[in-house]
Amino acid sequence: MVSFNLITGFLGSGKTTFLANILKDLAPEKRVVVIQNEFASTGVDGKELQQQASGFKLIEINNGSVFCVCQLNNFTQTLQNLISNYKPELIFLEASGLADPISVVELLQTDDLKDIVSLDKIISLVDAPNFFRGLSSLVRFKHQIMVADKIILNKIDLYEDNLDEINQAIEKLNPFAEIIPTSYAQIPWDKLDVFSAPKSEAALRFIGTASEGRPDILACVLRTHDKLDESNLSAFINELQKDCIRMKGFLNLKNGKVISFHSVFEQQEIKILENYVGPSELIVFGLNMTITHLRKLYKLYCNL
Repeated sequence: MVSFNLITGFLGSGKTTFLANILKDLAPEKRVVVIQNEFASTGVDGKELQQQASGFKLIEINNGSVFCVCQLNNFTQTLQNLISNYKPELIFLEASGLADPISVVELLQTDDLKDIVSLDKIISLVDAPNFFRGLSSLVRFKHQIMVADKIILNKIDLYEDNLDEINQAIEKLNPFAEIIPTSYAQIPWDKLDVFSAPKSEAALRFIGTASEGRPDILACVLRTHDKLDESNLSAFINELQKDCIRMKGFLNLKNGKVISFHSVFEQQEIKILENYVGPSELIVFGLNMTITHLRKLYKLYCNL
């Protein structure tokens, strides 16, 4: 059977960076498939992942969680075809940061999948600086921790307080999981591939528990050929941060540069891309954001 590994973590916790890091070691030696799942109608993480690593097959399933009823048949069929045609040795599913993975064990134990896929590990990434804010915002954030076998406590270089408080809070939610602190999501796969608890023991406790379904947070996608002046970039991002807890995307600037940027709460990271060709693509997550408002805001800052 094919080894199936689920990667979860709240918005901006470092899931794509983690995958890029381990793929550099695994992809040259094994047939690896990465399935990326996004609540929005499009995703930018796949493009970012392919910028950082190569030698793997990428499948994108957007516009809903693969664990929701609306995507269940589509995901099952995709997985069956993928295994039959590509014959992978390892499958990684990067779940949306808004996904509730509480039903993943039930999904993989259905008659269509139980004889071809073996759930190996559920790995949850935790953003140390934003841990307590995430914990208080959504039940699905707790579920991601509760079902995990391994918890990667990421971005500890940015956390100024005592990590013991986070460790204790995690242990209350999931006493089974191994907690591994790190920065930049740098964990060798062989460190995660050692035996700890029985496979997905934490998840097995929650079979039959109702998932949270689709979250109240909305995902808005902007794809445009309009270009932003670099001098207006920070002001545009700062304005969006008033309503959006998470943003990510690629932006073409008027001076010819292309930038990749990520934002989680007030934190933001901007990088210049050398090989990106395509329109600007921006995904924002917020309770009150609409695509109409996003388009108007972007147009405004393009014309300043």
